[in-house]
Amino acid sequence: MFSNFYQNLPSQPGVYFFINKKGATLYIGKALNLRNRVKNYFVKKGGDPRVNKFINQVKRVDYIVTSSEIESLLLEARLIKEHQPKYNVRLKDDKRYLYVGITKEKWPRVWLLRQPEKEQQNLLDWFGPFPSASSLKEILRLLRRIFPYCSCKRRISKPCFYYYLKLCPAPHLSEKVHLAGVLPHTSEVRENYKKTIKNIRLFLNGKIDFLVKDLTKQMQETAKQEKFEQAAKLKKQIQMMQNLLGKFKKTADETETQKSLNSLRKILVRYSGIDPTVIHRLEAYDIANLGKKIIVGSMVAFLNGEPDTSLYRQFKIITSRQDDPASLRQIISRRFSHQEWLYPQVILVDGGKAQVSAAFAALKEKKLLGKIALLGLAKPPKTPPNSLNSLTDTILIPLTDKDKICGYKLLNYSSSNSALKLLQHARDESHRFAQRYYHKLQKKSLTKS
Repeated sequence: MFSNFYQNLPSQPGVYFFINKKGATLYIGKALNLRNRVKNYFVKKGGDPRVNKFINQVKRVDYIVTSSEIESLLLEARLIKEHQPKYNVRLKDDKRYLYVGITKEKWPRVWLLRQPEKEQQNLLDWFGPFPSASSLKEILRLLRRIFPYCSCKRRISKPCFYYYLKLCPAPHLSEKVHLAGVLPHTSEVRENYKKTIKNIRLFLNGKIDFLVKDLTKQMQETAKQEKFEQAAKLKKQIQMMQNLLGKFKKTADETETQKSLNSLRKILVRYSGIDPTVIHRLEAYDIANLGKKIIVGSMVAFLNGEPDTSLYRQFKIITSRQDDPASLRQIISRRFSHQEWLYPQVILVDGGKAQVSAAFAALKEKKLLGKIALLGLAKPPKTPPNSLNSLTDTILIPLTDKDKICGYKLLNYSSSNSALKLLQHARDESHRFAQRYYHKLQKKSLTKS
């Protein structure tokens, strides 16, 4: 009987509701894997008597799927606040859940509190309850790096500890101090801090996709206005948001794509010295030509390990001679001249040492060495048809010293290696896209002649 409650649930992150025969919500919880989490309640009965009491009342299980753990955590808090299920309160052993409060004052502060109803007249907004205090604190710790906010319980006459860590803009001090230019002008601080509080409220309301789109739109507009410093700041915020989401994105059963990204990250940490933390965006480049008459290049982008064709780009090479490494350097340099395009964590080039060296030079020119990981993928030498030694593609990682390549780490993995398969997919896709553009231009050229 009980298996009916979980058999048809998806193995995805989300929020589940236990409903009684009257249609009332008894309990709301979040899960990395909805099916496994709900199943545990029914196959492991006999533990906590309080849990058994409400489990025996369950007549239906509803659920909402989310795209990540962090979204399920925020949705869970919002739904508990809305429905106030009986057993979400009773299972807490008289300890109250944590809430996030934003104060109602000229320079709002962001606080953790347990009884928002007592502070309601002093609060602009409040979010929760959050059953997992540790998850909430970790989210706020990471969120503060993206949107620095004030959390001082009392106002002080000098910048606080968090100010010097760039985690608090000390907005209230801008009116009094100005500190001979140390703090920016009041109007600028006020405007920026107003945006910060707005963004934090959007995030805690679970409107994360909307927030990322809004920041991206702002970044593109500021770049068009040639406010490059402001655009770069917005770009960094977007990338940090994506990293934050990536930290909470993993489900209990990792997909092959996630395994590939984790495997690739381990390779980079071990051999390149660069730790991208989360590989959100990987870009692969290739050159296609037949002589010097038509030379083109391609860039393909993989987001979270999957190709996103809306981000693919084509380049017509401006050159008087056939030189694949020089052409590669040109398109990578041109790509990073676009301030409005989000930067990748990893770049892959099709080819060996010459191609990797050219890409390295382009990154050095743009002052991006050490910030973006660089890899090459070279095809193995041809073997006789009847040979038993089947070779796979070689991964090349440049070894550097003082912004110079001093050698290469060559890695050969079995054809089943998940990181290698991901790189091969990206390489093949960049090759296909370059060839497609080349044939398009060649056809135009033949038509004209």
